[in-house]
Amino acid sequence: MIDPVALAAELIRIPSESGDVSGMRAVQERVVAAIREHAPTATVRSGGDHLPWTLVSVGPGTLPGVMLACHTDTVPSGDPDAWQGSPIDGAITDGALHGRGAVDMKGALAAGAAAIVRSAAQGHPAHLLMTADEEVGSLGAVPAGEAAAALPLRGVIIPEATDLTVRCGHRGAAWLRLIAHGRAAHGSAPDRGINAVMRLAEALRTGLATFPARSDDMLGTETASVGRFLGGTATNIVPDCAHADLDQRTIADATVLVEHWRRLDGIDNIETILDLPPLRTDPAARFVTSLPAETDRAPVTYFTDGSVLAHRLGDVPIVVWGPGSPSQMHSVDETVPVDQLERAADLFAQAIAAPS
Repeated sequence: MIDPVALAAELIRIPSESGDVSGMRAVQERVVAAIREHAPTATVRSGGDHLPWTLVSVGPGTLPGVMLACHTDTVPSGDPDAWQGSPIDGAITDGALHGRGAVDMKGALAAGAAAIVRSAAQGHPAHLLMTADEEVGSLGAVPAGEAAAALPLRGVIIPEATDLTVRCGHRGAAWLRLIAHGRAAHGSAPDRGINAVMRLAEALRTGLATFPARSDDMLGTETASVGRFLGGTATNIVPDCAHADLDQRTIADATVLVEHWRRLDGIDNIETILDLPPLRTDPAARFVTSLPAETDRAPVTYFTDGSVLAHRLGDVPIVVWGPGSPSQMHSVDETVPVDQLERAADLFAQAIAAPS
């Protein structure tokens, strides 16, 4: 059987930042090789030139099964000198696996692969979907979701970090680029120009103060955060253009929020960078209640490929349920407890084997 900790350490040693097609493909190929070593009859489908995806299936293909959906990209490691050890050595010390992707989500991917192998040995239908570029907007879930839509499924597990509690939803993401125009002039005579930076800064101040955040009993309250602000070409030129990138976490269609920003003086154009719907699964759904873990009704704060897969898969229940602490996601010295990886593999196998 697959040792999920050893496989996870191997995967960490394969750099696969978002956009690194060869790296993500290498991670997927290593997982396939590990599964086929123990389950040679597994069916493997793959595709995507720039957004590689792989779908591994075991057991009777005509029966409804469980699918684990895992992304194979990571966020950048940043300055390696800021880490206590190498971010890509996959070291195991003090009962924890270290390195970029240990939590998000190569550790969970390895646990899913181990569960798939056990399911194959027991004759249970199960699937492992591996996607690309989740960290930059779930881009790879679109082509991968098309392949998964043909499967008979009774549930989907997205094993992002939840400390192994089952979560049933998260807010969507509506990322906007807010653009302001002005008129250039010499910096020594600013009155002759129109400062796009100042126009946009004032619009952002007003817009955030009056942001029409909606609330939901399940998903909580919407938020807005300015992630980037760029403008101007030189210190001594009044800037004639500026833009800000806005991260909004949403509970419903974002049209009303876009209109809020469009009405503000100082914002001349709006471009949509990302528009992902929220994920909602009924905690009372049979698949959810069959899972061998506690259900926490609070949503996770981050988004997942579930936003895209829910659209592709219709009424199939989707949960977020995986090893590791959310506080470790994207962090320096990212770690996951070894016992949680081993426990995750056991729990995923139990979930696959549960009666439909």
